[in-house]
Amino acid sequence: MPNDDSRYVLLVHGHEGHRVEPPVSFLRAPSTIVVGNRYIGRKVIQHLGRAVERGEAARVEELRRLLERNYLQGRVRYELVFERYDPIEKWTTGANFERRSLGQLTSGEAG
Repeated sequence: MPNDDSRYVLLVHGHEGHRVEPPVSFLRAPSTIVVGNRYIGRKVIQHLGRAVERGEAARVEELRRLLERNYLQGRVRYELVFERYDPIEKWTTGANFERRSLGQLTSGEAG
């Protein structure tokens, strides 16, 4: 499909033991949760998502540590999600062709 695009998204579900309801995306999270340059952090999330999908355990741990130490403040429970979408449809309605969770993680629990 010519209008097919995809990305990995980090959704924050909890911070310091408190639920974040509804979950908030990395780019829209308050500065009490996400610190640093969010757009560079988003690139780290893309690399992390690809490493998770490829089963590259050592790379996943390396990228998690990078993400958690530089962009997440405190204890953060988060979910990594893959989205495939039409950019115009996503922008106008928020709809995805595909959306699947790659799992929930908690900062500080990387191996």
